[in-house]
Amino acid sequence: MKFPSFKKVSRQVAERKAQEAEQAKPLPLMTWLRKNLSLYSKHLPDAIRIPAMGAARPDEVVRLLPDATIDDLAFAIQASEEESSEVLRRTGALKELYEAARKRGALGTTTIAEAFAAAVDGEVRK
Repeated sequence: MKFPSFKKVSRQVAERKAQEAEQAKPLPLMTWLRKNLSLYSKHLPDAIRIPAMGAARPDEVVRLLPDATIDDLAFAIQASEEESSEVLRRTGALKELYEAARKRGALGTTTIAEAFAAAVDGEVRK
């Protein structure tokens, strides 16, 4: 007859207690926010950029997220939306350039200068 090992059981109990103790510890704020807010919260930055505001605040401010005010968040959102719009405009311009080059018969190894050389020459001649 084999007797149960109390060492194995006590190790499992100790591991479970350690896990429970770890879960009971208060998480740092940023870790908690990233885990619990929403699907997007894992992308929260550690700090936000608050753009300059004329004479009221002539310099850009970078503030750690936990120290930011709600107004700071609003200004950072506006700045982020501006950056996003700029990226979208640039992406759109690059797509248009790509499509125009392909319509002119450009291949993958054709340079932009080669693809539009005839157009530039044609406009110079006019």
